[in-house]
Amino acid sequence: MSGLKIEQIHKKFGTTHVLKGIDIEIEQGDFLILVGPSGCGKSTLLHMIAGLESVTSGTISIGDRDVTHLSPKDRDIAMVFQSYALYPNMTVRENISFGLSIRKVPQQEQQKTVQRVAEMLQIEPLLERKPAQLSGGQRQRVAMGRALAREPSIFLFDEPLSNLDAKLRVEMRTEIKELHHRLGTTMVYVTHDQIEAMTLGERIAIMKDGIIQQFGSPREIYDNPVNQFVAGFIGSPSMNFIPCSVISMDNGHGVEMENEAAKFVLPLGRSEPALESRVGKTVLLGIRPEKITHHRASDVGSAGIHQASCRVEIVEPTGPDTLVFVKLNGVSTVCRVDPDQAKKVGENIDLMFDMNRAVFFEAEKGTRIC
Repeated sequence: MSGLKIEQIHKKFGTTHVLKGIDIEIEQGDFLILVGPSGCGKSTLLHMIAGLESVTSGTISIGDRDVTHLSPKDRDIAMVFQSYALYPNMTVRENISFGLSIRKVPQQEQQKTVQRVAEMLQIEPLLERKPAQLSGGQRQRVAMGRALAREPSIFLFDEPLSNLDAKLRVEMRTEIKELHHRLGTTMVYVTHDQIEAMTLGERIAIMKDGIIQQFGSPREIYDNPVNQFVAGFIGSPSMNFIPCSVISMDNGHGVEMENEAAKFVLPLGRSEPALESRVGKTVLLGIRPEKITHHRASDVGSAGIHQASCRVEIVEPTGPDTLVFVKLNGVSTVCRVDPDQAKKVGENIDLMFDMNRAVFFEAEKGTRIC
C-alpha cells in the first residue's frame, strides 16, 4: 500500500492548458475523490496518475517512487473504467485471472485469487458466465474483481457507476466503501456526482477549469466552502445565494432583504470585520436549505435564529422532507421543512433562518467574504 503525491502537475494539449499546477498529497489508505463538472480535468489527472497520459510538467509519486515517466505496467496500479472493459469471449473467471496469466502467476495461485475475489464481491455463481449474460451491476463487480486480483498499491476508479441505474448506484457505492474499509488500500475515484463524492470520499478535491478549488474532508467542504462555485456544487439541493444589503447593528451586523410580503432584516448576532467595508453594499448571503426551515416555538429567542413570513412559490415533497421554494430579493430560495408543516402554493409560511450558519460571498466574483 502506498500514498500518493502530485506536485505542480501541468497538462497541455497544444495551446490548450488543461491542468494548471495541481498539488495533492494523500496518506496511505486514503480514499480521494476528484470531482467537478465535465471538462474540469479530473479524468485527465486520473489518466496521468495511471500513466495513460503524459505529464507536461510536474511530478507524480506513489509511495516513495517517482512514477511520472513510468509505463502503466510499472506503476503497481489497477484501474476500473466506466465502460467495464471486459473481454466478451472470456468467462468471468477468465476475465478476473487474465492479468495474472499475463504476469505468469502459477495456475494454482490464480485459482485461489479468483476464488477469494469472487467471494469478496459475491459473484461466485457467475464465474462460468460470459459478460453478455450479466447485468450492469454484475459486470461492474467483475471489472472490480479484475482490479482486486492485482493487489495493487493504488486503485483508480474512472466514473465506474455512471452506466448504472439510480438504485444500483447507491448499492454499488456502499459496496465500494465497504471494500475500501476491508482492504485499506489507497483509492482515487473520479466522479461528476457530488453525492458520490460526499458519501464515498475521506478527502475531496473539487476541480474547475483545471484548478483545484478546494481540497479537504466532505464536512469541511460542505460547512466551509471557499467560494461560491464550491458552495453551489456541493449539496443537494445546493446552497441558496441571496443578494442582500449589509447593515450595521448594535450587536454586530445584519442583512436587509424583501419578499412579496414585506422588507425585513436578519441580524447576524455577531460582528464580522470583513463586512465593515461592505455596509450599505450588496453581497451574496449563502445559506443551506436545511438552515431555513419552518417556525418552531423552541427556536424563538435563540441566538442567531430569526423569523420571516414568506409566500410559497413551489412545493416539492421528497418523502422525509418537503422542499419549499420562496422568493427573497427576487431570487428563488429553497427551504427544507417537515412535511407536516409544509404549506400550499400561494400560502404564507413562517420560516426560521439560522444565521449562525450563514456565509457571505462577493456579489460579482463569488469569492468568500466570511
